[in-house]
Amino acid sequence: MEEKREPLSEMAIERKIQILRNKHMDSEVIALVKSDYEYGLTDDEIGLYLNKSYDIEQMKVLSKCLHKGVSEALLTLLKDSRMAAPKMQTALDYYEKGVPIDAIREVVQKDDTAVNMRRMFDVVLDKLNKAKEQMPQDLEYVKSLVAQMDEVVAKINHQNERYDALNKKLSEIETSKDDEEVRERLVKENQDKDALINSQQNELNKASSTIARLRDDIEKKDKEMKRMGDRIESLEDKIISVATENKKEAESKAEPQESQSVSQADKKMVDTVAVPQNMQAVANGIPVYYQIPVVDGTGNVVQRLPIERSVRKSSNSGVVSLFARLSFKKKSRADIVKLVASGDLVPAQLVQIKSAIEKGLTESQLVELINNNISAEKMKEIIEIAVLENSMAD
Repeated sequence: MEEKREPLSEMAIERKIQILRNKHMDSEVIALVKSDYEYGLTDDEIGLYLNKSYDIEQMKVLSKCLHKGVSEALLTLLKDSRMAAPKMQTALDYYEKGVPIDAIREVVQKDDTAVNMRRMFDVVLDKLNKAKEQMPQDLEYVKSLVAQMDEVVAKINHQNERYDALNKKLSEIETSKDDEEVRERLVKENQDKDALINSQQNELNKASSTIARLRDDIEKKDKEMKRMGDRIESLEDKIISVATENKKEAESKAEPQESQSVSQADKKMVDTVAVPQNMQAVANGIPVYYQIPVVDGTGNVVQRLPIERSVRKSSNSGVVSLFARLSFKKKSRADIVKLVASGDLVPAQLVQIKSAIEKGLTESQLVELINNNISAEKMKEIIEIAVLENSMAD
């Protein structure tokens, strides 16, 4: 049976036809394809006969089959058998008259002429017609059987409905029981989870309280450390100031002693002179070296001799004793102490100066280190370089 189709637009059809023209297809083929597009056949349907090595007459028969909406079995049979167009047309005609597809396949497989095919199809039609004439008698019998079957089926359906209702009721009871068990289990699980959450919340609150207390303690410690740091810096400044004053005072008291220790014009050298006992101590039990000038007969200073003295503990022994111990072990270190005392060095820089003296840097290296007033970090690196340089020179 032919079905209603929606054809493509004229512009779309023209584009498709132009492609066929560009391929130099026969005009009859183009006309057939155009009519099929206008009827509403799709590209896939037209592709069943197009470009398949069919002649135009075979294409027309296949096109009719598509127009009439024959079964897929007949269309495949005609398409694959590649019969001549008259045979294909004969098969289509008798299919429309009611010849079954199996009978058509049996006749087509014999590969006979179109005339003989018609004769065989006529025989099949006669048998079909006779069967139809006898069908009314059989139809009544069939109807009675169908009625009896319907009655049996109705009873079976009724019983099935009762069984279904019973099964549904039983399922509801079982489901209700299962739901109650599930509900009780879920309630218990929720209670356990609530208890766990409460416990974790208590632990979290304790942890938060501890963190807050520790944060306060850290802030207090930071403030205390800052206060102590400020106090240490203040004390260091005071100690450095006192050390400078004590050093100046010690030098001023040492000058008369030096003048008394020098011999007269013809004396070349002098013995070690004891330091007066009333001289103020600058270190806690640490030997302090003082320098006494030695002059020749003309009064010129030829060298300075160190004089050692151990002094008792004093209230300003910290940084003063450090400078005394580090600065006066050699006769030429007095100038280093002066540079340190007069310079604007911070405690970290003083620590690096101490380290430089302990590592044996020369006087010129120490003077350069103090005069340039570089940071403690750079001092440390420069001291390491100087130590390496001195070891290589040795």
